[in-house]
Amino acid sequence: MSREPRRKQVSLRVFDNEPTARMAEQRLQMEGIPCLVRSLRGGPGLWGTAYNLPHDLLVYEGNEDLAREVLQYVPQEILERDREEQRESLAPLMPQWMVTATIVVIAAFIALTVVIANRTVR
Repeated sequence: MSREPRRKQVSLRVFDNEPTARMAEQRLQMEGIPCLVRSLRGGPGLWGTAYNLPHDLLVYEGNEDLAREVLQYVPQEILERDREEQRESLAPLMPQWMVTATIVVIAAFIALTVVIANRTVR
């Protein structure tokens, strides 16, 4: 009796609920990628339903890149790095935006004051 060597499963993504996790599971299975969905906080019997509990989608490590491509998921590390880069690039611009907005508000206030003063003088 030969046993297949154990392959490591990795988390592809955590979904907010079971139906969305099941849809991703079906999509991967249609492409021939073995996967597993598991509830992260109990499940039927513990809470009564697993519908609104987070579910993890697991795939074999060797299939991770293909599964991400099929589901069009970007790895979390890349998303976090992109967010950090975006924050860093916007940080120097914030004071400029605040100064510009303040000048526009002051100019609008002055213009409105002049218009009101001209109407009351006449």
